Amino acid sequence: MIQSASTSELQTEFLRRIAHKPYFEATLGTHLHLFGSHPASGWAFYLLPGSAVLELRGGSAVLCGALPGGEAGEDAREELTGFLRFLHADTLRTEHPLTLPGWQPAAPLTLWELPKGRALPLPPAPPAELVPDKAPSMLPVSRLVFAESDAEADEFYSAACTALAHGVGTCRALLHNGRPVCTVGCYEQSDTESYMAAGVTDPAWQGRGLARYLIVGLANELTAERAVRFACFPALCGFYAQLGFLQIGKIQHYTTDWNTT
Repeated sequence: MIQSASTSELQTEFLRRIAHKPYFEATLGTHLHLFGSHPASGWAFYLLPGSAVLELRGGSAVLCGALPGGEAGEDAREELTGFLRFLHADTLRTEHPLTLPGWQPAAPLTLWELPKGRALPLPPAPPAELVPDKAPSMLPVSRLVFAESDAEADEFYSAACTALAHGVGTCRALLHNGRPVCTVGCYEQSDTESYMAAGVTDPAWQGRGLARYLIVGLANELTAERAVRFACFPALCGFYAQLGFLQIGKIQHYTTDWNTT
């Protein structure tokens, strides 16, 4: 049975199930802390059969933990499939491989880490005409991160501002004439992990080492207190390996098209 984590007791159980799990503890835990008591926020959190939990926002779902085995597992997968279809979720990230009717596996995400207390060699400084900003205005940053979607930019702006207002993480940017042309941030944290995300460079400024400088610089700052982790698609694995980050696992990724299933 899928159960909404709508009470303090159920939210405590949600947190217990994601504890000590890289990526999931920081991201899902932060989202539950910030938005779990605000149904109108667009975030929703559920306990599933077995040891699994589910987070939903718009068309995106994240599942941590495992469904039960045997006949109970078959029933749980059937219920989950219908639930995701009812809510029209079409992307799903999971801790473990999962077979659901109508869902196709996509390339998994690689999870990277810089352990607590470690530091990487800092790449060369950016061009002199760029100004580093350790607390940039999040509205132009959101438009840089999601330049092709106002709706996604608005969602990112709202979530990032909420996180920063609650002291979760930080944002870095390089400005040209007052406008951000490269950014990276941390908007989810647990007691042991800082999750870096939203590393983007304006196409006109790509190829100049800006992302290298910001990503390594922020990671080195954050590892003073926590391990730094982030996930990426296969195309970027060589980039992060070259910087010196360590691969520590995979996050499964699935998609579906409800118009054809």
